[in-house]
Amino acid sequence: MRYISFRSLACTAALALALVIPTGTVSAEETVSTLTMNGVGTARVVPDTAEITLGVITEAKDAATAHAENSAAAARVKNAVKGLGIAERDIQTSRYDFSPVYDVKDNGRSVITGYTVTNAVVVKVRGLENIGKVIETALANGANRVDSLEFSANDPSAAKNAALADAAQDARNKADATARTLGMRIVRIQNVYADAQSHAPRNYMPVMMAKEAYDASTPISAGELSFEASVTITNYQDRKSVV
Repeated sequence: MRYISFRSLACTAALALALVIPTGTVSAEETVSTLTMNGVGTARVVPDTAEITLGVITEAKDAATAHAENSAAAARVKNAVKGLGIAERDIQTSRYDFSPVYDVKDNGRSVITGYTVTNAVVVKVRGLENIGKVIETALANGANRVDSLEFSANDPSAAKNAALADAAQDARNKADATARTLGMRIVRIQNVYADAQSHAPRNYMPVMMAKEAYDASTPISAGELSFEASVTITNYQDRKSVV
């Protein structure tokens, strides 16, 4: 069940007062100044999508064998994952590396003793209840590396907008409170700068090559995604309207 909750984060407000020199002859009470305040907001949402980076690493004495063994294992992993209902469009190669293995002799000379092939794919899992099954199936069919697991929300727009609204309200509340303390009142907004970023939990996993790595079930906890926003508002304030 997805949900979004909001809360304001305490932040240090940047206060900048800059006098605007008016044209013509005006009284001191009519002097207009600007007040710049920063607000921060946050919103949380339960993720509904995960990306798992799986890898197949093979090593052989000759290049052709290393390549053939890796291709066969990678194909088994891909077919097995697709058998769980993962669509072709949700499987993407993220890395392919073919490298010689060197052995340094006593005389300092490097000799090629074999070849290593690495083939990594990113699998997008749209049902979080299937994450453990995808990992177990991949390991049982030839994958020997799980590099990372990253959670996301398929549609984060609602959480981002909520964080921005929270930040804007925070900035305005601080501006109003500061203006009252200075014996002034906010009359209009000069400009606004807003920015929103997500903080997704990302788990990095070690290489897993032994059979014991996939004998047991894989427990996965998705947690929550946090979207944080910052809004900076520059307001015009007037000394004539003392609250």
